[in-house]
Amino acid sequence: QARAGSRGCNLAKCGPSQTTSAAALMRSRTRKSLLATVLLWCVEAAPRTDQNAPWNVNFKSEHVPEEYFGRWDGHTYFPSPTNWRSLSIYQLLTDRFADGDPRNNEVHDGEFDVRDMSFRHGGDFVGLQQKLHYIKGLGCRAIWISPLFLNGPNSYHQYAMHDFTLIDPRLGTLEELRDLTNAAHELGMYVIIDVVMNHMDNQFAFEGHEQGAAPFKMHDDEEYRLVLRNPERELFATPAGAQPYIDFWYNNTWDPSATYGGPVYGKWGEAAFDYLSGTYPSSDFHHNGDLVDYANPWQITLGKIYGTMDDLRLESHRVQDKYIAMSKALISSADIDGFRVDTPMQVPLEFFKRWVPAVTDHARSLGKERFGIFGEFFVTTER
Repeated sequence: QARAGSRGCNLAKCGPSQTTSAAALMRSRTRKSLLATVLLWCVEAAPRTDQNAPWNVNFKSEHVPEEYFGRWDGHTYFPSPTNWRSLSIYQLLTDRFADGDPRNNEVHDGEFDVRDMSFRHGGDFVGLQQKLHYIKGLGCRAIWISPLFLNGPNSYHQYAMHDFTLIDPRLGTLEELRDLTNAAHELGMYVIIDVVMNHMDNQFAFEGHEQGAAPFKMHDDEEYRLVLRNPERELFATPAGAQPYIDFWYNNTWDPSATYGGPVYGKWGEAAFDYLSGTYPSSDFHHNGDLVDYANPWQITLGKIYGTMDDLRLESHRVQDKYIAMSKALISSADIDGFRVDTPMQVPLEFFKRWVPAVTDHARSLGKERFGIFGEFFVTTER
């Protein structure tokens, strides 16, 4: 999938076949720049290609996200623990933990600086693998690591998703992730990945509020049309036209008869029903404005968190099908043992009623009888 522009990514530094020393890399900036130009659009496209294969957990080459799948040929999958509750789990942010391969530190120029807490610090899968004996020595039998898919230039926390099948090159390759899970399993340890489904990065603004907050709206207010933050030359060519995300697509077609379904649930588990109509059902994203009132069950489900993370329309079966396929691909391609779910209180229950059985049934087909799933379960309304 071709892309017309770039975001300053320098992937020549992080390819798995790259064996040149760091000093030699610094002496060959012209060569790296040329390689980056060639590789950029390849690695930022989730349909599998020879070029993005080192980072891609998806093995389908056609651009049909709901049919993506993973695999690990010849691999025997590690069985689930007898009782997850009996395990001590070590949580970490991968970028902040251990830098095992400095070559992948500056995929985006100017974002790496260990002196600044707001910049990336270079932690990766290679460094984490080197510390597994230390973690097990503390009495921990599982590691829970931060999200691993492609993020923006300086999103060291990894919660601002650009993609759900491409591993962020700054963390490592699929092969290095597999080496990590293999090493953990050899020590009798389990690997839990923090997964995000509620939101992605910040590629859209709400029309009329491009430079500021957008009050929350539903239905009769006609909600908002989405406005692109980046120029057209930086968009992807997709089956839905030019889009800022390769696999999830916006659509500004208003349908006055469309509804959200429901119900959704508030902080105390109370149900909230919606009897009105009018929204953008053909869009994979919500068009409702910012999440401000965390006590409002509709706002917490449909609103844009912090006003900076595009909210996925997870009540849509179309969006659910895509995300389910991508979740299963990660398990198959990397032998993951469990998921920690980010912000489940902002995700409609109907999504989990499909996603959880699909994920656990798939894991069971690989020999993982008790695939672990847990997440946040309480949040104060004062944010």
